[in-house]
Amino acid sequence: MNDYYGQLCTKMYESSKSYAEGKELEFFLAFVKYKEMKVLEPMCGNGRMLIPFMKEGISIEGFDISEEMLKVCREKAAKLNLKPNIYYEKIEEYNGNNKFDLIIVPFGSFSLLPDTLVNKSLYNLKTALKSEGKLLLTIMFKHNGIKEIPEWIESERIQFDDEIIILYKKVHYNEGESMLTTELKYQSIKNGQITKTEIMDFPFRLYEIEDFKNTLKSNGLRNIVVHGVKDGYGEGSFFQVIECSK
Repeated sequence: MNDYYGQLCTKMYESSKSYAEGKELEFFLAFVKYKEMKVLEPMCGNGRMLIPFMKEGISIEGFDISEEMLKVCREKAAKLNLKPNIYYEKIEEYNGNNKFDLIIVPFGSFSLLPDTLVNKSLYNLKTALKSEGKLLLTIMFKHNGIKEIPEWIESERIQFDDEIIILYKKVHYNEGESMLTTELKYQSIKNGQITKTEIMDFPFRLYEIEDFKNTLKSNGLRNIVVHGVKDGYGEGSFFQVIECSK
């Protein structure tokens, strides 16, 4: 069975990716020029970016397809006396009534969309932008040194109060389709016994920068700028964010 952000995955994800911070958070906050701006975060997950925005007093709403992640977001926010405006929605079906000054999709989430949903999703995001609004997309681009892992290997294990969760992974790269698929298996161990297993696939589309720029242009997006964020996820890391408008 393939669970999308099930209970075990969400619990482990939250343990290491609870909040955006450092240079990643600074980069996205820099686009909020005044607190009255309206911000949307599609694919907001556990609120790792959304809650830090809320703590800054920024008006932000978000949606995701994982009820488990949304539940965690609400629980974390409640401990901070915050009430997030979040809801279940698919990015390719989004049709909100509000218009936004800024729309952000951080952490490479947009690269999880299959090619068949990219144009529809971009159209929805462009439609949700105000006339002077900006769209920021963290995209996974092609790079050298991709290492495939054909068989399950243990990647991480974390001791929680009532269980140990072990993460195993496999990695496959289809160069012809530019797809990097990471398969993850989470196992809950209680009293030495496996009590639950979740398996997830993360099929990331790796883009050529110029090809993705052309995709944006063909969907009516312009003023395209590619930003590089050094040490954004910690020392030695690097990611790229596409900025554009309609």
